[in-house]
Amino acid sequence: MASLNLPSFKFSVWFFVCFFSVIMIIQGAKYVSNLSPLCMKCLCHASTSCNASFGCSRGYCGPFFIPRQYWMDSGKVTLPDDDPDRDNAFSDCSRDYVCSQRIVENYMAKWGMDCNRDGVTDCNDYAALHFYGKDECEKSLSSTNFGRRYVTCNPSAGISL
Repeated sequence: MASLNLPSFKFSVWFFVCFFSVIMIIQGAKYVSNLSPLCMKCLCHASTSCNASFGCSRGYCGPFFIPRQYWMDSGKVTLPDDDPDRDNAFSDCSRDYVCSQRIVENYMAKWGMDCNRDGVTDCNDYAALHFYGKDECEKSLSSTNFGRRYVTCNPSAGISL
């Protein structure tokens, strides 16, 4: 039976964790369990049919239809080299698909929860959290236009909203 070299194993695990962390920092991405690219596309579709040219309307901006408070709760994500305190930083970022996706990722990383209390935090929860916000995400999406669009692309098909 071969013996396990514990110091070497600990170093390997430590190295892997550090390497993965550096890669995530360099890419500026957040890892959010079950927030897949398909789920992100579905949230975008449910918000505005993923209209990349959607400006701002009634205080909501961009393809993910993001309100200012959501942006603030996500950490005031901005376009590269922008100042979050600049007057148009919110609208400029939220109207840019890549930047608005980072807003959503940050929001979900910070506030993600099992909104429908089914024991799993998945795209259904992220959809409710995105639409209703962190304080009311337990509400059903079924009677909303967002919810009707969401079910057409729901990556967790078969799970009720």
